[in-house]
Amino acid sequence: MSARQQRGVALIAALLVVALATVLIAALLDHSEAAQARTRNLQRAEQGWELMRGVEAWAGSVLRDDFRDAPHIDSRSDIWAQPMPPIDLPGVRIFAQLYERNGCFNLNNLHPGEGEDALALARFERLLRALKLDPMLAQQVLDWIDADAIPRSGGAEDSALLARNPPMRAANQPFTHVSELRLLPGVTPEIHAVLAAETCALPAGTTINLNFASEAMWMSLADAITLNLAQRLARDGQANYESLEAVTQELEQLGLGPMPLTGFGVGSQWFVLEAQIVADGIPFVYSSLLQRRPDGVHVMARARGRW
Repeated sequence: MSARQQRGVALIAALLVVALATVLIAALLDHSEAAQARTRNLQRAEQGWELMRGVEAWAGSVLRDDFRDAPHIDSRSDIWAQPMPPIDLPGVRIFAQLYERNGCFNLNNLHPGEGEDALALARFERLLRALKLDPMLAQQVLDWIDADAIPRSGGAEDSALLARNPPMRAANQPFTHVSELRLLPGVTPEIHAVLAAETCALPAGTTINLNFASEAMWMSLADAITLNLAQRLARDGQANYESLEAVTQELEQLGLGPMPLTGFGVGSQWFVLEAQIVADGIPFVYSSLLQRRPDGVHVMARARGRW
């Protein structure tokens, strides 16, 4: 090899070394910046949890005051139902909102103990029809909750769920979150989006606050309640009944006659607190499930993101 060729090879080798060194340095810098970003975000997230506890204290105070002033009556006009004014701290801004959770249909009320609740089942089937969904979905919900492996007519137990991809088994226990509905064979993403707005997963035995009930929820009371009547009962989303007696009077004035209101009320016990904490321009969302009882407000669960 001539001297000129040797110099050419050496130049190429040098360029390769420089290129590799540049790539390695860039990779190290990128890794370092990513590590710093992860550390910063983790630190902000942990700070967010601590700030969320402060927001929980605000929510507890507002809910206790409301219960003291008007026990067992809750509506959209209550102070707690309004957004918390933004709070500014050094480098942080906090937004928060309380959401009522007794206005939805509690899936676990379908099977509160050893057997199904026939009244709750009839109401859930009417709710499904009001939402223009197949009422047979109620059987799949019951099969998901009950402890046996015997499928109901239109239901889905292990025999059907194991054939899916991926295979799964029925939970055979109460729902912990409405997102479990997506695991049922008859629930598509579109159906789940509709059901998620009307249902919830709470301990069995909760009542439905009619002041927060949707038009479809009002239609679940009886077959005689049409959409037009439901709109009048819901008062365009601004219902503010002070008692079930007031609800009964309204039903009678509309010619619906007396009907059982077992499982319904005008007060709320369950709430979701949602907070968005913006730190250094990065939003962090936190949620807490709250239960208000006569002895105070209790945090039953916490989650990162929306409930």
